[in-house]
Amino acid sequence: MKSLLFILLGTVMFFSQNNRFIYEVKYKKDSTSRDITRENYYLDVTKNDIAYYNRLNYINDSILSATGKYAINRLTSFLIRKKNKNIYQNYEYIGDANFYKISEEAQQQWNITDSTKVINNLRLQKAITQFGGRNWVAWFSKEIPIPYGPYKFNGLPGLIIELYDEKKDYCFNIIKSEKIPNDYQRNSLNASISRAIPITLKDLNKLRLDLYSNPFKYALNGTLTIPEGKKLLLEDGTILSKEELKPAEARERQKIKSYNNPIELDKAIKYP
Repeated sequence: MKSLLFILLGTVMFFSQNNRFIYEVKYKKDSTSRDITRENYYLDVTKNDIAYYNRLNYINDSILSATGKYAINRLTSFLIRKKNKNIYQNYEYIGDANFYKISEEAQQQWNITDSTKVINNLRLQKAITQFGGRNWVAWFSKEIPIPYGPYKFNGLPGLIIELYDEKKDYCFNIIKSEKIPNDYQRNSLNASISRAIPITLKDLNKLRLDLYSNPFKYALNGTLTIPEGKKLLLEDGTILSKEELKPAEARERQKIKSYNNPIELDKAIKYP
């Protein structure tokens, strides 16, 4: 977080109602494994809404702007929240052919402590909460009066700079901030929003269980077409032809089952 105070306060000083905060996120998909996934997520705070999404969407938008084409096929879930409302629109991608939209409230009851620390001249204060079946610690800064943080965390009197759960399964740290250009378009997100299917969490979980039972059903039943001679790229980088899908089902089920450690642990699916 080198020169973080200058970077962040500089952004707020010239606040144009369109700021982007970039978090490095380290997390464990599988609670039984030591493997750590590292990705960058973007928190866009605009005059109209808050958006939280994977960096892959930003890269896609940049490539689209330069070439007129999307270059990354990996789809990821994301969140949108309108300003002054506590309803998050969760746009969920579960690995099938669709995006789904769930509307949920997300409000944390924070206990703001007297503990403080200074990092690169930025004064941070500690707060704790319980959310999603985990105990969380947040370090926020009143010097940056933006009451948001990564994922669905909000409601503190300052921007969340660091956030982690007590087991350190999920750790978030701001590494950069920048102004959002006035002409920036969320083309990648908007494309997913336009085709998202409204659904309840209960019904979405039923679809997840169905997908576990039949991991490649959308490709095998023709809903997702694989042209002759082409192959399917899975999220983990595995490339399969249509003929290889059926034999690979058991391995794919095992992979789905290993993703047992979602950020909201109380929503973890109990696979057979």
